[in-house]
Amino acid sequence: MSVLNLGPEVRVPVDDVVGQCVAVLGIRGSGKSNTAGVIFEELLAAHYPLSVVDIDGEYFGLKEKHEVLVVGGGDHADVELTPTTAAEVAELSMREGVPVVLDVSDLLGGEREALLLDYLTRLWTLAGRLRTPYMIGIEECHEFIPQGVRTRLKDVIARIALRGRKRGLGAVIVSQRSAKVEKDVLTQAGMLFLHRVVHEADMRVYGELLPWRKGEVKELVSELRVGECIFLLGAEARKVAIRVRETFHGGYTPTFRPVESPKLRQIRGRLLEALARGEQAQPVVTSPPSADAPREAAALPWPAEESQPLPAPAELPPPVRVKVERLVRRLERLSPVERRVVAFLVANEPRPYTAAELASWADCPEALLRVEPPRAALELRLISCERWARGPVYRGSVRGYVEEAFAGFASSLGPAAVPTLVAHLRRRIADLSPAERDLAYTP
Repeated sequence: MSVLNLGPEVRVPVDDVVGQCVAVLGIRGSGKSNTAGVIFEELLAAHYPLSVVDIDGEYFGLKEKHEVLVVGGGDHADVELTPTTAAEVAELSMREGVPVVLDVSDLLGGEREALLLDYLTRLWTLAGRLRTPYMIGIEECHEFIPQGVRTRLKDVIARIALRGRKRGLGAVIVSQRSAKVEKDVLTQAGMLFLHRVVHEADMRVYGELLPWRKGEVKELVSELRVGECIFLLGAEARKVAIRVRETFHGGYTPTFRPVESPKLRQIRGRLLEALARGEQAQPVVTSPPSADAPREAAALPWPAEESQPLPAPAELPPPVRVKVERLVRRLERLSPVERRVVAFLVANEPRPYTAAELASWADCPEALLRVEPPRAALELRLISCERWARGPVYRGSVRGYVEEAFAGFASSLGPAAVPTLVAHLRRRIADLSPAERDLAYTP
């Protein structure tokens, strides 16, 4: 059995990590990032497929000893990452077992969250079908799963951390502020590496996680040196030292001494073959209309994979028809403005629209979208709203809705289940707002 060699006294069987939520916590400079890097090194050495969400461009050094695909906009990226390719990279990684470092250090907050939402949602969906072990590492996770705040991205990450085991999904969440991380996720973590903290709020979190008296926790944690932590697995907690990572640490603190650049392995062999297969499998995507294009030019055909003949409603399994009709009835109860918004965004999925753009295309008040989002429509999960630097941005999300809501019917509908239901729902939604159907649909 493969074993993860994390330190002189920390050897963890790989099978014990499958579907596990692992938390690595501690202040900056405590050895937290080194511990996360060591975990990723050992997983890679065990040929464990994974993705590392790298928000500071620190993990490209894993390529020094391992074949890893670095995707993003950084200087060390092998492949450029855009919002339109995020899901494709996720599929390549999970289906082909390609380890990925997702470098999002060049993206702004809202754009980064939108991209991660697409990427992690695709991994979640694929894991439900493939049922293969897969680990997701997330640096500075308090930015994505904050305590007391709910977002769509937080819901996806929390779902992976709390319910991923049945799909083979595990998560390594890393943070320097444990008090700011969603407590439901931390308390359910099966494996913890608790490095030194000094903030009283963070110390209280440690006190809730460790099976010791509060005074004892504070004393032991305060005495931890760099690279040392409290290792908690199940009910057993002990002080351990984590080995130094073998690959280059891109998050080193700058000094006046020169730092020798590492010799990074180039992608080759099976990674190149996997990339080639992924490129050959890319679907043809119709270019979306530009924001400056005239309204009449916004007509978009249905995606090519959904242009196939669709079964009549009577041919759909009865439970599917019931679920679709229930959704349509809820849509009918929306206001005319909300129905236009939903129909337009769904027809032009996945293109994002600012409040100003959406107000113009869907003929609704911009102030309404900025101040009071269409909450009833958002609750249906057919559309989504993300906060970007320039304000709220809306987009259709029928595909994600179908992949989650109808996951149990995939075997009944066959291999074309998702595109069939997506196309069927889009047409039913368009029928509720004929003006938007004429605008966005070309047979």
